[in-house]
Amino acid sequence: MDATACERQHGYVFFHIDLDREVSVFSWLCIVWMWIASPVAFGGAFLMNDVGGTLTIPDDWEMTRWSDWDFKAKGANGTMMYKLWLTPYQTPLNPDSAAAFAEEYINKLAAEGGGDAEIKSTEVRTIAGRVTAISEIAFKSSGGKGRAGVYLAAAFAGDGQIIHSRIIASQRSSRAARNALEATLDAFLLTKGPAETGSSAVSSSAGFTADLGEGWRAPVDSERSGVVGIAAKMWKSEFGEDQCWLAIHPPAVGDPDVAFACKQFWDGSPVDEHSFDTIEAEWREMFFGKAGAELPPGEQITVGDRVGALFRPRDGANPIRLLVAHFDGGLMALWLRGASLDASAADTLMLAAATSISFTGPNGGAPNIRPDRVVNYYLTHRPAHPLVWGPLIALVGGAVFLVRRRSRRDPYADFDDEP
Repeated sequence: MDATACERQHGYVFFHIDLDREVSVFSWLCIVWMWIASPVAFGGAFLMNDVGGTLTIPDDWEMTRWSDWDFKAKGANGTMMYKLWLTPYQTPLNPDSAAAFAEEYINKLAAEGGGDAEIKSTEVRTIAGRVTAISEIAFKSSGGKGRAGVYLAAAFAGDGQIIHSRIIASQRSSRAARNALEATLDAFLLTKGPAETGSSAVSSSAGFTADLGEGWRAPVDSERSGVVGIAAKMWKSEFGEDQCWLAIHPPAVGDPDVAFACKQFWDGSPVDEHSFDTIEAEWREMFFGKAGAELPPGEQITVGDRVGALFRPRDGANPIRLLVAHFDGGLMALWLRGASLDASAADTLMLAAATSISFTGPNGGAPNIRPDRVVNYYLTHRPAHPLVWGPLIALVGGAVFLVRRRSRRDPYADFDDEP
């Protein structure tokens, strides 16, 4: 045994044993000292910084794991197993999310060896002043072949996250397990959260706003890093408010649906039904590079008060959509990555969002277009417009007038008749 590895830290003894042929008396003394000095944590309060609160467990429970983000304990002589953990994103707690939590708990129960699971009940209650989703699941141990058990779980909102806890116990101990779980919920002291969430209206000082509808909102501060991580896979940006807005549709389980709109430089031409085909091809190459040639053309749609394009680069399990429109700051590019949405729902969302978009710059965010671009637009896309043939007619008419006027003059009027 390496005696230098035997030490006390934070009230516990940590040691490392190397089995040698000869074990010294000191080595055995170190083992005995560890056994005597190592505390066993029973009951009491446990501060959890990432959770944002303090958990109190019954006096006869033994803590088996304690960190800032999760906790485990066992009670009633090991017949009850308690666990607390976090999931990201502050999901609204309602009957739908409670049902989704229960389905996810069944998956977790299966991973721990429980089988033949059945959801007995889900409900949303107020416990200790907090909205709490409660689930009860019956199961059998040993993958569904053993004794009957009960899985009791609770979930309430923290700061940009959901705090889950559960007790696994035998069926005959279900009443005691319910009382124990409720006791931990009543005693839990939450010091951070839930965070205040905003409405479905989002905006950027770059000059555009939108309303994505029910269930959508801007991420709270503690959710932002996770959302940026998802958005950054589609767009390179710091996602500051001066360039972009971010929004999520938070899930009960898994990743959120994420939408964001950012400003993109474009020194372009007028965009309307006459120039759309040319502009759409230019935008498709701008945003998708060479891969754009393999994508279907963007659909012409109305974005706010102007013509824009809706691109569908990916369908399937995580559909991606891109909505583009011209404004006084260049282009507004609104991206969507679906998680709970399928392709059809993604299209419905983007078409509805397009009607809600407004541009907040001078003159309603009307694009600033160079004169030469305007001239080229009319010559290329609208050669029959009065702005094109009107000046030509005037020019030709002026030339004819000058020619006819000159033809009416006395051909000898320029000669001097004096000697």
